[in-house]
Amino acid sequence: MKSEVVKYIGTWVYLDSVAEQSNFPNNKGNSSTPEFQAVYWRCIVVFFETSLRFHAKTPGIKHILFTNTETVPVIDGMDLDAFFKKNDIEVVTLKNKYPLPQDYFQSFRNQFFEFSIVDFMADKMNEKDAFLLLDSDCVFNKDFSEVFDQLKQHPAATMNMPYEEDYVIHGITRRQMQVLFEEFGLPLKIAPFYCGGEILLASGAFIKAVAEHFPNMFKTLLDKNDAGQPKFNEEAHALSFYYYKHEAKLGEMNHYIKRMWTNRNHFRNIEPKDTDLYIWHLPNEKPVGFASMFDFINKGGNLANMDESSYAKFMFNTFLQATNHPLNLPKFILSKTRKMLQR
Repeated sequence: MKSEVVKYIGTWVYLDSVAEQSNFPNNKGNSSTPEFQAVYWRCIVVFFETSLRFHAKTPGIKHILFTNTETVPVIDGMDLDAFFKKNDIEVVTLKNKYPLPQDYFQSFRNQFFEFSIVDFMADKMNEKDAFLLLDSDCVFNKDFSEVFDQLKQHPAATMNMPYEEDYVIHGITRRQMQVLFEEFGLPLKIAPFYCGGEILLASGAFIKAVAEHFPNMFKTLLDKNDAGQPKFNEEAHALSFYYYKHEAKLGEMNHYIKRMWTNRNHFRNIEPKDTDLYIWHLPNEKPVGFASMFDFINKGGNLANMDESSYAKFMFNTFLQATNHPLNLPKFILSKTRKMLQR
């Protein structure tokens, strides 16, 4: 009897200890404090609520949250443990198998936790199962269930970021990535794309292959750090290597997801066609749109009961309205001046 293909939709939160704290550009404050971490818990509730609107009754889809804590908090009076149980969201507590030394990189020091998730899913998934892992500051704008079919022809599908070859992306350039790819046994004729780390869409076969290889890669990365050599500084650098190694469908997810910058005081890239995307990644909205929607849900608001038109309007007003970010004239002028000078 043929087993059913399971489609997992997940996100994650890693709660830094005082020793692990580092910088996160889109969330101000000390990453080890409850106030800082509460921002991510609110995002997680909103993430799952938007997914449940489309996928709660879809056969074969399961929701899953990964974290390094066994204590699920109460946020603004909402019992998150009860929320997860009510909505059949599996909560998986994992140890970070790949901690980074203090001198490894100044930002995103918990990002290799994602490979602990990969290790867990490698044991959980069959080769034909599908796994969608997103950053928690993402929301669903449309039903994603059919997009999983991309994995019938390819082991994974990526979101390519349009950076120039010499642009420094979290400490290294695409040209340096090309050198590192060759050092790890994958020579390329051109510099590889940096594939956005906010989305991982992959088959069980891909997940199992990465889980088998990454422990050795991690040891090499630590050796490179000790020697002061260029290295993969965060999970998207390493995942980009695996996408090329296993012939993922490069750039396909650009049709479905976008990194959307909404704060007009700094940089805003919102276009009318963005409302057609399936997933919105909204880094600026952690303390704004996500906080607003969490409050709506916490007070009994129901996304599932909205018709399509009402949901679209609610999503736009909550996350994409330029006026959600009050105009700070000095910052706005400084941002515009920098862009002119860059051009």
